[in-house]
Amino acid sequence: MNRQKIIGQGAIIPWLCLWSCCVTAAQSQLRLEVDNIVWRGGTPAAYDVFDAREYAQTVYFKVRLTGAPVPFMVTFAGASSAGGHWRAAQGGNSLEFEIFDSPTRWNALRDLPAATASEILSGAFVPGEGVKELSCVVRVPAEQVRPSGIYLCPIKITLYQGTRNSFVEMEVKTVVFSIRVHSVAQISLGKPGSPFDGTAKAQRLDFGQLEKGETMGLDMRVRSNTGYHVTMESENGGVLKSTDSRTAATISYALQINGAALNLGRAGQTVLSRSSHLTDYNGDRHELLVTIGQVGNAPAGTYEDNLSLTVVSDN
Repeated sequence: MNRQKIIGQGAIIPWLCLWSCCVTAAQSQLRLEVDNIVWRGGTPAAYDVFDAREYAQTVYFKVRLTGAPVPFMVTFAGASSAGGHWRAAQGGNSLEFEIFDSPTRWNALRDLPAATASEILSGAFVPGEGVKELSCVVRVPAEQVRPSGIYLCPIKITLYQGTRNSFVEMEVKTVVFSIRVHSVAQISLGKPGSPFDGTAKAQRLDFGQLEKGETMGLDMRVRSNTGYHVTMESENGGVLKSTDSRTAATISYALQINGAALNLGRAGQTVLSRSSHLTDYNGDRHELLVTIGQVGNAPAGTYEDNLSLTVVSDN
């Protein structure tokens, strides 16, 4: 009887151990909940290649726990990342961006095993807690002049259970970071030699006492990431007209752009074209020169003409 009882107990013990191991393995399950990242840092929600301001976009995602509380880590990796710098691509063009832990610490996020403790997102669940909301910050450096389009970059996000000293990979997800670059064409009018100024949309040439052959000039700067064309229209058909409504007197003048003479008698004519042209931040410089023609017996008074310049993106 004693021998049979010992054998019976021996048969029960391994079954109890197997059941105990299964419960331990099932105690903690971690899941990563993250969506594709669409850049919305600019105004409008796209990247303006000539905007000098930098925008930081916070991206939120979740780690969900089933079972007993455990510590965890989240890392970021990608084929286009190097030293914290990432590249979103469109064809042969690329746009640099960065991924950080927060808008205050600015620690670049990386992948194990190279990542340091400050280059990963880590946390720990407490009893009764089932969801942790995490965040990272994406920043796109300003003034990267690139062609318009949608730039894409895959990002591998890995969830680990444990700490940097001891961890197990739980889940890997690849999300796509996308950033839209708008077509941009902008114009600036200023004194000769002046840089591009986005607020300089008007320029006045005051000749004072008009004399034949007198000249004055200004700079027109145009910047674009897709190519552009500029149209011009003269309010008076290419002459200076008296502001006194009682007389129809006019004084002729000539206009040149980059040394080429223009016929201002044609309304809305295209005076410049740079197809598929990518400028730098300061834009292309175009010299406008006005030369006063024959004054003759024009009565005393003020004479003027208004020229309207319009730049249009080619895309």
